[in-house]
Amino acid sequence: MPYFVPKSASVPLTTGQLKEVFKKNDADGDGRLTKQELKKAFEQLGSRNPNWRVHRAFRHADNNKDGSISLEELDELVKNVVNLGYCIG
Repeated sequence: MPYFVPKSASVPLTTGQLKEVFKKNDADGDGRLTKQELKKAFEQLGSRNPNWRVHRAFRHADNNKDGSISLEELDELVKNVVNLGYCIG
């Protein structure tokens, strides 16, 4: 019996790939993601409601409550986002 692999198969993004998506959206290159930069990243990931995702991301990852996600906080952000199942394909 042959294996069936649908053409629309999706592969989940790895933590490294998610980090790259977020880092690429650091428009001013300061090493911090603002809410607007994070919204663009979620839009690129195909989020149905990027504003809500930004709100949740800040609740989970902005540990020092400074209004941005630093490189140190990025790992926490990615840890939460990887469970959302964003995929390639």
